[in-house]
Amino acid sequence: MISIVIPIYNQHEMTEECITAIREHTQDFELIIIDNGSEPAIKPPFTGFSETALIRNEKNEGFPVAVNQGIRASKGDVIILLNNDVIVTPGWAERLAFYLDEFSIVGPLTNYCGGIQQMEIGCYENLDELNKEAEISAEECEGRVVEVNWVIGFCMVFKKSLFEKLGPFDDSIWPSCGEEIDFCFRARAAGHKIGIIFEVYVHHFGSQTFNDMEKAGLINYADANKQAVAHLAERWGVDFSEKQVIGE
Repeated sequence: MISIVIPIYNQHEMTEECITAIREHTQDFELIIIDNGSEPAIKPPFTGFSETALIRNEKNEGFPVAVNQGIRASKGDVIILLNNDVIVTPGWAERLAFYLDEFSIVGPLTNYCGGIQQMEIGCYENLDELNKEAEISAEECEGRVVEVNWVIGFCMVFKKSLFEKLGPFDDSIWPSCGEEIDFCFRARAAGHKIGIIFEVYVHHFGSQTFNDMEKAGLINYADANKQAVAHLAERWGVDFSEKQVIGE
């Protein structure tokens, strides 16, 4: 079974759109929502026959704390970390999980992120067009995988056994970012392979939680990014913004 872990801080309408797409395009999954202090609190969503667990934090504990909570509560052997500002497409989860026999961590393409995962596909202006273009892209890119040093955490997939071996996501630098990149580096250091699956495309609105926090005066996003770059460079000795693909 697949466990889909989604940390949420407000953005109720966007969250509903995210979960609706999951329900329509995913089979055999459980949904684990970590409500990171949303006001009003997130209500358990309708997911049909799929099991849903809702964990409530009374304040925003940050992405790494939330995903650690969700993974520990999960029942599936495959974990998908998903931002609530992502709209998934037909076959997304099954296609990503398929490659976990070859790679220990995988991620898809999208319209909005850093690195080589950002990719333009055909133009779309609504969900039907998004799904159609994603299917066309899946056919054109079938079997294409690029080995990388990390994937971006808007959507990342791995087996729960990897989390149990590596330990939790690092929450020491929140409200900075980059904990998913650190997790990937730890996996690579332990001998695991990481891949970007080109046949899977999802739509990502991008940086919604950080934008809301910045508007509320809780964070400076540019400073958070600089802090993440410095932290990861000190820990791993690389500029992660330049060395995503293996061999570059």
